[in-house]
Amino acid sequence: MNLQVHQVKLKLDTPKVVGLKEVNTGEEEMDSEEMGIGSAAIKIIVAIVLGFLILAVSSAITFLRTHTTMLLLSLILMFILSKGNVTAYGLKITGNLRLKQTLLVGFLAGLIINILGLALQIEEPSFLKDYTFLQAVVFIWIYASICEEVLTRGLIQGYLSPLRRYGFSIFNFRVSLPVLVAALFFGAMHLGLLTLGLDGFSVLAIVISAFIMGIIAGYYREKTESIVPAILIHMVFNISGSIIGFLENLI
Repeated sequence: MNLQVHQVKLKLDTPKVVGLKEVNTGEEEMDSEEMGIGSAAIKIIVAIVLGFLILAVSSAITFLRTHTTMLLLSLILMFILSKGNVTAYGLKITGNLRLKQTLLVGFLAGLIINILGLALQIEEPSFLKDYTFLQAVVFIWIYASICEEVLTRGLIQGYLSPLRRYGFSIFNFRVSLPVLVAALFFGAMHLGLLTLGLDGFSVLAIVISAFIMGIIAGYYREKTESIVPAILIHMVFNISGSIIGFLENLI
């Protein structure tokens, strides 16, 4: 068997810098408003702060479900920031959404990651065991996927979309800065599982799997300019995890 070693090509797709001015490389049109490195850093900080503020307020408000508050606050901020043009934040169902491709990729990725989790004996959050099958379908597969994607791939990635010309490529798979930041935030969201008594190794594994899912969801969100593929990927990712859990109980 011949083993061929592939070289990972890491390329920063940033504009060339001459002195203190940015020069467009011509590979991608500049957004309507030029943004320097300092402004980009501030925009990232603002996005992360907004995200964590929404999480904090959602946890503090007790008369609504956490995900409901998360969804409402995200939609309100998207409406304000876009001045009513929420399609700029991915809230549209038109265009080539690549539904078959996203469903297949999301399901396969979820299946592989959840099988690895089973092999590593990753502990699942205890509250999941309290859900009936119907509750899991409604609140985890569907509702949680929608709310979390509106926050991460909608609000955060949409807010950072002027920075999409920054990024890197691995084997022709391009990850832009907005996709990366939104995926990192999505992974960090799951650190809260530590407060529920889950062991550190399991939480780390869940954070990493959430980050990987976030990269895939963000990639298709950017390619289609719609949040719908990201929501579907999130859903089938959760469904594949439930299937693996069901098979584990049978064994």
